[in-house]
Amino acid sequence: MARCGIWTNRSVKFAGSIPAVLVVDDNSASGAALTAALGQEAIDARFVASGIEAMEWTRHWVPDLIVLDINMPRHDGFSTARVLRRLAPTRSAVIVAFTALGENEVQERGVLVGFDGYCQKGGTPDDLIRMIHAMTHT
Repeated sequence: MARCGIWTNRSVKFAGSIPAVLVVDDNSASGAALTAALGQEAIDARFVASGIEAMEWTRHWVPDLIVLDINMPRHDGFSTARVLRRLAPTRSAVIVAFTALGENEVQERGVLVGFDGYCQKGGTPDDLIRMIHAMTHT
């Protein structure tokens, strides 16, 4: 079972009929699997394999919530979150850290750069799905 926690009061009203979620993970297999699982739960999920791709992707598709890996090459999750918070399309999006690292390893720095919550990799996506639904609304 994954360990998840909500760190802020941020919640977003999704623009469409279902939440739009961008999954950012340099592990293509796990990112694609998570995206498929979210898609089965009435979530419009898209996947990119890097922080750079996430920044480029949001120019033409705006997510309500971003599931962001921490340990990625070039732009790690912390630097990606910092940039996404400064970009107009994603300034108010919910950003969730999705990592194998423990919550205490990422929370302090994560909150400073704009993360709203945390979910540890390694379990089923059920806890993350519950978190997505808790942090988005119609």
